[in-house]
Amino acid sequence: MGNRTLDTFMNDPIAYFDASITKMHMIPRDGLESLQREAMRTRVAQHRASIEMVKNLADRLGIDEVQEFDDVVPLLFAHTAFKSYPAALLDNKRFDLMTKWLQKHTPHDLSQVPTEGLDSIEAWIEALDEHSNLRPITSSGTTGTISIIPKDKHGGHYAMRLWRLFLFQEFFKEPKEEDLNPVVDVIWPQFADGKLGHLRMVGLLKNEFTGNDESRFHPLYNASINTDLMFLASKLRAAASRGELDRVKIDPKLLEKKEEFEQLEANRPAELQRFFERMTNELRGKRVFMTGTYALMHEIAKEGLARGVKHVFAKNSAILTGGGLKGHVLPENYMETIKEFMGVDRIQEGYGMSEISAMHWACPEDKYHVLPFVIPYLLDPETSEALPRKGKQTGRAAFYDFVNVSHWGGIISGDEITIDWDSKCPCGLESVAIEHSIMRYSEKEGVEDDRITCNATQEVHDEAVNFMREYEG
Repeated sequence: MGNRTLDTFMNDPIAYFDASITKMHMIPRDGLESLQREAMRTRVAQHRASIEMVKNLADRLGIDEVQEFDDVVPLLFAHTAFKSYPAALLDNKRFDLMTKWLQKHTPHDLSQVPTEGLDSIEAWIEALDEHSNLRPITSSGTTGTISIIPKDKHGGHYAMRLWRLFLFQEFFKEPKEEDLNPVVDVIWPQFADGKLGHLRMVGLLKNEFTGNDESRFHPLYNASINTDLMFLASKLRAAASRGELDRVKIDPKLLEKKEEFEQLEANRPAELQRFFERMTNELRGKRVFMTGTYALMHEIAKEGLARGVKHVFAKNSAILTGGGLKGHVLPENYMETIKEFMGVDRIQEGYGMSEISAMHWACPEDKYHVLPFVIPYLLDPETSEALPRKGKQTGRAAFYDFVNVSHWGGIISGDEITIDWDSKCPCGLESVAIEHSIMRYSEKEGVEDDRITCNATQEVHDEAVNFMREYEG
């Protein structure tokens, strides 16, 4: 058995649970909640002392400590907290002030990050990467500005270790060597690099799944997404909503790259063709890991089947999807279509968000089981008051993740979820489960959202390039 201390539980749950996904979800509810309360009290005290934004909010609310789960609710951040900087700071390249703003969100020391002479968001984030423990991620900025979340390097690698456990183990089966140390090629139907949340995973995936063997990593597009271009796209969206597109100015430094961006667009059809050929020829029969949103995976599978190709990969491959439908309407049998093309019996689904570290994995009953180091909340969508932790409740999802140390782990999401607190999942796991039908409030209300998502990347990128193409200065 592993090290069963509170410190291990809240800092290294993989060790605490002997790297077993079944053990993570089989602690009796009362015992788990007792552990969670202790971990929550400890982490809140640490972050109250070390994260300025948390301290300021707690001081304002008169909260010196927390004891019960609901005591954390007033301290939960809206996900918009990570874009609470004046946009003019990015426009004016005041990366010294942006660093001071980011420092308020993280306990990591940013005082040694040089900012003089930085002329782009890309350069600023690379300076943070090089001179601090952070590895920040950004959003695609679909609503007018970009979120910047101070993730750190340790947390990124730890999250990928958790992914590997859940991707290759099955509940109620003791993991074998091939489950703990799988040898796979990674198929990545996205751009190959960038500072967006999902693109930051590329380096982590290579490290954790391929041993940094570039020949075993297969992106759809070899290009990188430029963060400054995404910021321009976010400004375009905001200006368009105000009818002020004619007032948008493009940074001359970015404008110098116009031809480069146009060439990336021009290369895509050929890259897509090569991607398909690689999947269906070079990787046929191999054990792979592939992940993408429902709509993207269905589109790839549909295209493959239309080309007369099916049962492409080894049956024990790991295929992960999720991320909601984001306005796409898919046929009822879309999962079967994906399975037929991929050649696997099992497709895994996960529910998570970039603002915290955890991904909650679906069980055979299609319910997302909450990881033991995350405390889930259901809030009244109008008042943000916590709903009772009993009976079947539907409300706005919020989470407190105490394994997350690079920034405050309490976040209010934009999702409507349902939890039956009193019933045990028919799959047999003891942990709290979220029902499969998750709806974003923005979708219900027909408004744009700014979650860190791969869905909008190409669309937002193309909008900015098209604007640059017609820009006359």
